[in-house]
Amino acid sequence: MDTIKLPQLERIVFQQTSCKNKIKQLIAPEMDLPISIIANDRSSVTIDFKGIKYCLTCNSDSYPNDIEYVLLTNIRPTSERLIAKTITIKGWVKHPLQKEYTVEEVISSWKDDFFFKEENRVAEINGLRSPQLGALHMILGHLQLPLDTATIVLPTGTGKTETMLSALVANQCKRLLVTVPSNSLRIQLFEKFETFGLLKKFGVIGKKSLYPIVGIVNEKFNSPEELKEFIEKCNVIVTTMHILIGCSDNEQEIVVSACSNIFIDEAHHVKAPSWNQFKSKFPAEKVVQFTATPFRNDGQRLDGKIIYNFPLKYAQEQGYFTKIDFIPIREYDSDKADEKIAEVAVQRLREDLKTYNHILMARCATKERAEKIFELYKKHADLTPVIIYSNCPDYKETYRKITQKEAKIIVCVDMLGEGFDLPELKVAAFHDIRKSLPITLQFAGRFTRTKYDEKLGHASFVANIADLDVRAELEELYADGANWNQILSDTSSGRINDEEEYKNLMDGFENINNSNIPFSNIHPKFSVVVYKNKTNGWFPSNFSKGIPGFDDLEYQFHDINKEEKILVIITARRGNVEWVNHKDIQQVVWDMIVVFWDTKNNLLFINSSDNGSLYKELAEAIIGDGEAKKPEIIKGIDVFKTFYNINRTKLRNVGLKYFIGKDIRFRMHVGSDVAEALSLAERQKGEKAFVVGSGFEEGEPVNIGASYKGRIWNVIKKGDLKDFKQWCIEIGDKLVNEAIDSNQILKETLIPETISIVPDVYPVCIDWDEDVYMSHETHFRFSIDGFTTTVANTDIRLTNPPENGRLLFSIVTDHKKADFELKLFENTTTEEPYADFSIVQISKEKVEVSNGSKTYTGVQFFEKYIPTIWFADGSALTGNEYVQLKQIINVYPKDNILAWNWQGVSLEKESQHVSPKITDSIQYKVIEELKKDNYDIIYDDDYSGEIADVVTLKLHPDKLSVGLYHLKFAIDGKVTEQVKNLYEVCGQAQKSVHWKHKEGTEFINHLLRRETKNRNGQTCSRLEVGSSDDLKKLLSIAKKEIPMEYEIYIVQPGFSKATATNEILTLLGVTENYLKEVAGINLKVIANQ
Repeated sequence: MDTIKLPQLERIVFQQTSCKNKIKQLIAPEMDLPISIIANDRSSVTIDFKGIKYCLTCNSDSYPNDIEYVLLTNIRPTSERLIAKTITIKGWVKHPLQKEYTVEEVISSWKDDFFFKEENRVAEINGLRSPQLGALHMILGHLQLPLDTATIVLPTGTGKTETMLSALVANQCKRLLVTVPSNSLRIQLFEKFETFGLLKKFGVIGKKSLYPIVGIVNEKFNSPEELKEFIEKCNVIVTTMHILIGCSDNEQEIVVSACSNIFIDEAHHVKAPSWNQFKSKFPAEKVVQFTATPFRNDGQRLDGKIIYNFPLKYAQEQGYFTKIDFIPIREYDSDKADEKIAEVAVQRLREDLKTYNHILMARCATKERAEKIFELYKKHADLTPVIIYSNCPDYKETYRKITQKEAKIIVCVDMLGEGFDLPELKVAAFHDIRKSLPITLQFAGRFTRTKYDEKLGHASFVANIADLDVRAELEELYADGANWNQILSDTSSGRINDEEEYKNLMDGFENINNSNIPFSNIHPKFSVVVYKNKTNGWFPSNFSKGIPGFDDLEYQFHDINKEEKILVIITARRGNVEWVNHKDIQQVVWDMIVVFWDTKNNLLFINSSDNGSLYKELAEAIIGDGEAKKPEIIKGIDVFKTFYNINRTKLRNVGLKYFIGKDIRFRMHVGSDVAEALSLAERQKGEKAFVVGSGFEEGEPVNIGASYKGRIWNVIKKGDLKDFKQWCIEIGDKLVNEAIDSNQILKETLIPETISIVPDVYPVCIDWDEDVYMSHETHFRFSIDGFTTTVANTDIRLTNPPENGRLLFSIVTDHKKADFELKLFENTTTEEPYADFSIVQISKEKVEVSNGSKTYTGVQFFEKYIPTIWFADGSALTGNEYVQLKQIINVYPKDNILAWNWQGVSLEKESQHVSPKITDSIQYKVIEELKKDNYDIIYDDDYSGEIADVVTLKLHPDKLSVGLYHLKFAIDGKVTEQVKNLYEVCGQAQKSVHWKHKEGTEFINHLLRRETKNRNGQTCSRLEVGSSDDLKKLLSIAKKEIPMEYEIYIVQPGFSKATATNEILTLLGVTENYLKEVAGINLKVIANQ
């Protein structure tokens, strides 16, 4: 039967031309009326529908008095005109519900008119979904006995808004304040509360219930009186927290006192200071928070208690979300990437539109980006592309096109991410990728929700996986071939369950409210020293005895969780500012120590914010300091037990003391390919000082480090006190497991023996402690009799080796020298003698070494940072720990040497310098030869601070090739068989290896910073091929983590390929092996013919 649409009847309670705020009440929704005419006259017709008579008249004064439903038309209604739809209904003249209802009358109408009707999709019965019913019951229970702020966790798309509506009516809230984070969400919730969403249609809210009187606050009021009058007319007030916090204190108090309840939508925004400021004025029990993501990636937490959590996994299983197809592209050029994303996304949309009413959204980070990206979609005019962002031109018309589903392509800036209810959104084009789990979940929810009255297809996400800087928890999310359905579910449910467990843990602390530091924001580094507890208890209250000067600290706080066995200590001390020496200028330094006693394994874990101590005194204060009770630190090879059961281990950082000879010292291996590069030969000549590796344990990625001194840490793991405790338990299980062989991790590395007699081998050099090498060159400052310098200008050398078995050494600067001796002896002060050592200063200079705010004497420095002495046979001595080795070094194959013709080159001239360039120099010759190839960049990086003398770059579709050329002049400018022609250039090649393990951006930035070459007042560009703009283009590509493939060249025309000696080939072999083992880099050698 033909129908005519009757308009809705609504009451405007408040609306002024000078004010953007308004109050409305829906009296009756629009409806389709079957055209069944039972009577007519000159100006009207009467239609009967289910026993109710409706009169349509063109004269508002002419209609039958006994008819309660009367509407005014623009022309005389007839059956033909109604069927042809040529009549416009101008509005209601009469309606039985048409009156000015009070707030109280509305609330009264809700009594006994809410029905807990459950959806049954099999039987095609509409109602409340399972997550909505569960959440509603918990809310109603909470409101009967409110004790704290309540948090409801419902995945995006499961019906958060209908749950709020249900709670409003079922609880008969006297006056409800609803706050939202965005303008678009404010409009949507206003419309939802005005109409009750689908709840009346589904029969969840009964027929006698009146629609609420809903006010929307879009701007501040002129006076507190206006605000009070506005609120008192409403059942529900919808606004943004931004408006509320802009109100005066008096106005805020009016809102708080007038509202019986506050619902906070998208509550993960509450932790922003501006949100929290107003919310805290409400009694906690009045507040119910709704969110799909009760955590923020900035580490802050929602307060209150999670009273209901419906896991995303269940929402997927129960069909509230469609499947997600992830379509990855890999493109390192940003411009090309945007084009490719748009092309693939539009192609998928067109395929979908053959069957489904889908819409594409292209997400951009900024307005500028959105305008640029819109140009890519504009050509698809048949799909009505639109661009929308806050305050964009034609906002209302664009918004209309979106809500009416006219626009099939929407280019937006974040604003459609939260709260936007458009189930037809099914194709997401990530032009700027999301890097936050909460935002990703919100965004994904927009595209995966289903619709009860329309069949929709799968969601599709298109993203460039070459453009990544995602946090650890999302690394899998954007990996090629990732199953987004499984990952989103696992990632979300795990984090939310963590929140509940965390709140239970925090409840065990009694004094946290007295701390100046909010405990909920404490995120300890996952780094500990571990002590064996030989007793059956602990005494955490004694901790202050183990912290020197505790009573004199500026701030002291501690709290103990007796149930969880966790002690937290927070202190602050005043100290001098490093960059100025003045008694009146000081800084406050905050420190935190977390101590956890693992009772199952009887281990004490100590964590500190500065990682600066082994905390022996603290452990003894908490456990006991008698010989029988004294805690024992776990150190040496036992710490490497933490690598047990880690499968497919890749060593990312390995600190090894190398035993090849004088020119190769302590080296830190970095990079995911280190494990493959550590060959058998290297393992036989390296002693591990620390190891950092990644792999998989029980199917989960792990990343852990351990040092010989006793510290154990996790490189990338982050978390709160609960996460920290769990991590400690996991590594504790390994540390006490006697079945684990510590030598299984790099088991071929060497174990030192302690000695008390100087080895009868010739010492060839002495080296700084590895901690000195790992620090920045300016970190340590050496002062000898008042002359101060840094490691960059300070050397450590052996002196007079070897006389009478003594090990003498000096630290030497440009101005001063101080002499020391390493003594080995047998310590007989205990029942069992043991090998020991000491370091003494044998000259009279005043030696001080400082790093940061700490200052040591020379002896104290060397006792803390023990140097290593290397001997002629490759063995080494650190303190009294002696390591011997067997080594195999292959010679460099002579056939691999590239022989160039150096005619016309002065072999004693290495650098081409600046202006005029020396055209018969080695460097000039190399650059001219390289220009014959098709490099994007040829760069002269000569002089101090260089990566290499010449650098080449060549961009390929899947990688950036890097060539590092190290040049050296020939001694006396002649071709000889002298091996010393190669000592320095081999060392330079080895030194440049570390650039492989830096970020690509750091490499390119080095070249950009040094682009101008200076010498003796003359300048020129270092770019021999390419431009500064070319480098900047490569910088943007490097930011996308494009693989960089290195080759290192040694250029020495001072020896001939034909007459290369075994000694030269052996030295080149050592360098080649080192480059390959440490960095997987091939060595090429260019010599003379």
